Amino acid sequence: MLGAAAAACVAASAISQERSAAAVPMPASAAAAAAPRFPSYDPRYPPPPGTPPAQVFQLSQDFPKTYAADTFAWEKIDFKAFPNEYLRAVLNYCLEGNVDVDFRVQDNPVRKWYHAPWLHDDGSQFGGGREWRRGMTRERMSRPFELHSKQTGRGQNWAVGFYNDRGGVGLGKVWLTADGRPDPAKSTFPPNTVACKLLFTDAPVEQVPYLANGKVWTANIYPDTNYNKPRVDKEMRLLQLDVAVKDPRLARSSGWVFGTFVYDGGSPGKTVWDRMSPVGLIWGDDQSVRIDAQRNGVFVNTALTQSRINGFLVEQPGWDYGNRAYVRHHGLGGRVNGPIDSPISSCVSCHGRAGTFANAADPVNRGRPMAMAVFSANKPSDFPMDKFDEFFKPIADGAHLETQDGSQFMTTDYSLQVTGGIRNYYQNLRSQPPVVAEAAGNARGARAAAPVDLSDAPPLPRVDRDAD
Repeated sequence: MLGAAAAACVAASAISQERSAAAVPMPASAAAAAAPRFPSYDPRYPPPPGTPPAQVFQLSQDFPKTYAADTFAWEKIDFKAFPNEYLRAVLNYCLEGNVDVDFRVQDNPVRKWYHAPWLHDDGSQFGGGREWRRGMTRERMSRPFELHSKQTGRGQNWAVGFYNDRGGVGLGKVWLTADGRPDPAKSTFPPNTVACKLLFTDAPVEQVPYLANGKVWTANIYPDTNYNKPRVDKEMRLLQLDVAVKDPRLARSSGWVFGTFVYDGGSPGKTVWDRMSPVGLIWGDDQSVRIDAQRNGVFVNTALTQSRINGFLVEQPGWDYGNRAYVRHHGLGGRVNGPIDSPISSCVSCHGRAGTFANAADPVNRGRPMAMAVFSANKPSDFPMDKFDEFFKPIADGAHLETQDGSQFMTTDYSLQVTGGIRNYYQNLRSQPPVVAEAAGNARGARAAAPVDLSDAPPLPRVDRDAD
C-alpha cells in the first residue's frame, strides 16, 4: 500500500536514551520480562497509599495477535434502513459480560476488551490523562444550557473507551513494536473492530434532570472546569455512550459506522442500559450538502443522506420534558454528534482526522496530530465555510497518507485514541535527553543525524475537543 518513500516517512525517530519502564515503552525483549508495558493512569495523581488494587484501574494491554472468527448480530441489519436496531445490536455486544464486571474489561468472562495505550499522561500538570479509579480521560466540557434548559453551569465530562479483540489486534500492531515506538502505518483495524466509550459528567441532576436514576461512578478528577487545582474524588453520572464499528459494507468509503446514545432517566426501561436512547448513526459527512451548515440549535436536516437522526430526541419548544432526555444540538448542519460533542463537527469529521505527522526527519513535529475541526468556532453560525471541505471531505479508512496545510500525516484508521497516544508519547520525549532524528535514506540507507534537544520545543497540540 505504501511506497518506499512513504515507509521512510513513518519510521520512528531513534531515541538516545529510554525513559524508565513506568513511562516510555521498552523494546519488546525487555518488556517481556517487565509487565505491564504501559502505565495505567496519570502518575501526577496516584491512588492514596494502601488503596486496594481492585479499586485501581488497570490498563487492559495483553493485546492478542489473532482474533476469533465470530459472526455478529449487526451484520444482518441494514444500518441505513434500521439504524436503531443496528445500534442496539452493537450496544448489546458491548455490554455483554462488561456490565457484570462493572467495565473492568480485562475481566470480562465472555470476551476480553482492550484499552489504547499512552492516554495516561498528556504532559500537562492539569491535563486530561487517565484518572486512577476508572481510567477515564477528560472530554469536552458542556457549556451552560447545552445539555438542558435548566443547566446554568459548566459540566466536566470524562470518558473511558475500549476495543474488542479485533481492535486489540490493531492496537498491538501499533504499540508492540521491536523498538518500543508506535508505528501508525500499522493502524489499519480488522473488519468488525468495535470500539465503545462510556462518557460521564459531573453536571448535577438538578440542572440535567434526565440523569436521574442512572449509573454513577466515582472518579478522581478536577474540582471544576477551571482545571487548575489537584484532582479530587467526585461523583459522575453516565450521560452518553458512543460506539464505532468497522463495517465491511463501507470498505470503499469511510469504513466505519459511528453511533451515539444519551441516557434517558425518564424512559420506562428496566435497567440503565435499557434507558440508553439512540441519538443517531453516521457513516459519512455528505460533503456536497451545505444546507443549514451555519444554523444553530437542533434540527433534522433532510438533505443529509449519510446519517440518521432520532427525531424523537430533537427538542421541541415549549414542551415540559420532566426527566425525559432530549438533545439541544447535533453536529454541523445536523450531522450526528453526541450531547457532549461540539456542534461544529461530526463523529466522522473528527475521527476521520485521526492522523499523526509523517516526516520522521522532523523531530520537532513528530507526534503532531492532524487538526480535527475549527474548534475556535463556538457555534455553527461562527463556522468559517471556507474550511468546510478541509474538515468534511471524505477520508478513506485504513492507515494512509493525507495532506493537511501542506504537511503529510499518517492516518490511524479513524482512531483518535491511537493518534492521542502517539502524540502523548512524543510529547513525553520533550522532557527526556536529546533524541536522534532519522534522516531521509540515501542509496546506502538512512544517515544518522545529530541529537536534537527538544526541551525548549513548544508543546505538541493535544488531541482535544475542548478548544472551543
